[in-house]
Amino acid sequence: MKSFPAIFIVAAFALLLSGNLPACGEEFARPGVTIKANTLTYDKDEDTYNASGNVEILWNGYTLLSDIASLHQTANKADAEGRVKLIRDSDTLSCDRLDVNLANDQGEALNGDIFVRQNNFHVRGKRLAKVGPEAYRLEHGVFTTCDGESPSWKFTASKLDVTLDDYATGRDAMFYIKDLPLFYFPYLAFPVKRERQSGFLFPRVGSSSQKGFNLDIPYYWVISPSQDATFDMDIQTKRGVGLGVDYRYLRPQESKGDIKSYFIYDTQKDMARGNLIVKQVEALSPSLTFRSDVNLTLDRQFYADYGEVTGDYNRQFLDSTIALSWRRQTSLLNSELRYEDDLYAANNGATLQKLPAVTFTTVGEKLGASPLYVGLDSSFTHFYRSNGQKGQRVELHPTAALYTTIPGGLDLSFRAGYLLRFYNAYGGDLFFNDMGQPAIIPQPAVRLDDTTNGYHGDGLADAAATMSTNLVRVYDTEWGSMRRLRHALVPEVGYTIIQDKGQNSLPFFDFDDRIVGGQLLSWSLTNYFTGKFAEGDTPVYRDLAWLRLSQGYQVSGSRRNLLTLEDEGRRLTDLRVEARITPIPKVSFTIDSQYNTYRARFSTGNAGLDLSDDKGNLLGLSYRFSSSQVDYLEGKAGVALVKPFVLKYTGRYSIDNRGFLENVVDLEYRQQCWSVVLEYRQRPDSVVLPGGLRLPGANELVVNFTLSGLGSIGKVRAF
Repeated sequence: MKSFPAIFIVAAFALLLSGNLPACGEEFARPGVTIKANTLTYDKDEDTYNASGNVEILWNGYTLLSDIASLHQTANKADAEGRVKLIRDSDTLSCDRLDVNLANDQGEALNGDIFVRQNNFHVRGKRLAKVGPEAYRLEHGVFTTCDGESPSWKFTASKLDVTLDDYATGRDAMFYIKDLPLFYFPYLAFPVKRERQSGFLFPRVGSSSQKGFNLDIPYYWVISPSQDATFDMDIQTKRGVGLGVDYRYLRPQESKGDIKSYFIYDTQKDMARGNLIVKQVEALSPSLTFRSDVNLTLDRQFYADYGEVTGDYNRQFLDSTIALSWRRQTSLLNSELRYEDDLYAANNGATLQKLPAVTFTTVGEKLGASPLYVGLDSSFTHFYRSNGQKGQRVELHPTAALYTTIPGGLDLSFRAGYLLRFYNAYGGDLFFNDMGQPAIIPQPAVRLDDTTNGYHGDGLADAAATMSTNLVRVYDTEWGSMRRLRHALVPEVGYTIIQDKGQNSLPFFDFDDRIVGGQLLSWSLTNYFTGKFAEGDTPVYRDLAWLRLSQGYQVSGSRRNLLTLEDEGRRLTDLRVEARITPIPKVSFTIDSQYNTYRARFSTGNAGLDLSDDKGNLLGLSYRFSSSQVDYLEGKAGVALVKPFVLKYTGRYSIDNRGFLENVVDLEYRQQCWSVVLEYRQRPDSVVLPGGLRLPGANELVVNFTLSGLGSIGKVRAF
């Protein structure tokens, strides 16, 4: 819609600019203009050039076709008629007659039909007129993105006034499904600016048991070429009136920001509710960057009541970070304020905050003329919480490394370092379980006395060595279109030693305060498979598979498995299996699991399978398992039924709790220029999370109607 009529009419006018063209028979050419016709004559009395019979005019990438075309030089007027067609690229203006006044570029096209291939726009009108420098009028017009003489939907208007880079306004507009009039608009306005345009967006209407009748009216505001904002008035009969704001901006050097907020006075709970999300990246200089990722709410159950999708309504933590980073070649200084809100807890008093955390890192600094490379990892962290131990920690970890390659293609690396930690702790009255984690209740926890308060210091030595090589072989194949298969095998052996010493006298803020010492011998075997395919004139390379096996042997000391929170106390670590296999496009299988060789079972499992095609068929299955922690299955499937129906299902099932967490069913009726989606979403009622937080259940039916080229016209919620 927008300015498409204007674009083609302007092009048609420009094609017939005045000029002195001599009679030349069937073809005439001058710089920039070529005219071809069966007959081309000049009428001296009328000072008019006439072309007839398969007229073709070529100019500046445009092609004008007609049965007859005339150029009246004295009147400075041109016209074309009889199967008039103006073409540029794949866009077309067709009409019965085209007239233009070359003095003021005003004119009209009769029975015009404009087709723009992008978004499949069709605009028709009995009269398309240019009435000003940037103003146009369409009488008895029709707009649609559907093909055919009887489109599935269309808008009609008795008059449509269009001003480029402004608005189009229509009177007596009607929306049709086929030939059935459905909605009448006495006045209709929409932006036709080639750039972004401020204005109201389609409202969203709905009804639910939680919110009652719901009307969301969004307004889009273009502040400047680099700034915009969307305002939403959210009217809910059961909860009140909410206001949402989404402000976005772009700045030089890839600086950008997105600030979202929502506020409502919930009349059902008689309290103010809302959230604030701020994401920013500001390049203050080539070496100085400011970042923010802020997530805040006014109450702890806001997302449980107002979140609509998985990951929102059941989220536990809100992390907020404000950081300032300085980078210089191999050095990085980062200072950040990090605040965490545990929504599952009764309150946030015992949640540990890092206000601030400062790190300074240098890597790859060569030590003079020696082969050694030195580095430093250092940090200062101020830990704070209103209830529990708080204090400061300083870490200094200088390292020295050596990298070399010996004959035979073996890559060797050696690293050694010494970690210094200094503490100032106070307010220590916490309980810890046998894994060193803070415990809310003392049984079976062990209480640490005030010896962890005050000043403490500690040092730990560490070293590591690795040896690896890269073995490559290429195989000629005749598997379909694949002509060659490249296999790269990377074996690696590593040895790590960390000084083993007691640390129970130190404060416990996080797991960095309880470093597990010992000696670990590890190995890994990584495989890469890449195929070369003959597809057209240019060969195509595609990664087919990646597979990695790894395991460790504990020579001395112990270890902590953060995934399973288990310490087997045995020499061999779990065998880790990682893989990503994509034998053909749109088919992939991934796995990342750990296998306990002593118990002959998996201690963690993470696997996924995804298949899809271009017709709407899809299948996805993912599984998450962690011993005594998580046992979770998620599946999705899409089936393109008898055309034009597409059915999709997504389910999330908790194996350990033996119940579904969410079920979503979508039935889509898809046509060439429109679609309607019927979505049913079901969540179990009264799910109680740790800390006593209760998630309200939901059963919701949503109808979403979409017009191709215009987007969704809003959601209708049945309940």
